[in-house]
Amino acid sequence: MKTVLSTSPEDDQGAQEPASPVRPTGLRFLTGILLASPLLHGAALGLGREWLNFGSHRPWDGLVYFAAAPFVGILMLRRHERARFSVYVLLSCEIVRAVRLSSIPLGVLAAVAILYLQLPSVRQIHPPVDTDRVLRRIGLRRESRT
Repeated sequence: MKTVLSTSPEDDQGAQEPASPVRPTGLRFLTGILLASPLLHGAALGLGREWLNFGSHRPWDGLVYFAAAPFVGILMLRRHERARFSVYVLLSCEIVRAVRLSSIPLGVLAAVAILYLQLPSVRQIHPPVDTDRVLRRIGLRRESRT
């Protein structure tokens, strides 16, 4: 006697969803730092210490670490189509801040993270933005009828 464990339509047709690629450790670490940035910034503020740019009393820095960085982290967790681009923007701002603060470690870490996002294993998880699709969505390019 044969026992059926699953009765989903995919089992009947023999089709399976492709396995999603494993998220590299560095990408998990970067996502974790972005998600934890409010805690890191709050702890640095509470201790009265500045580390990299965490603990800065500038309102813009608070906005970045309490709102923007966790938002980008959520985009990365959800594998949103614009996640990698959002990280580029955020890290580019960190490089500009590093130059303003004369913080070599902050600039180097941001630049290394940007270079890391160029690796094939990361690009597999977060592919580039499909510009044709974006232009069609905002009405600057029409659907091609082939």
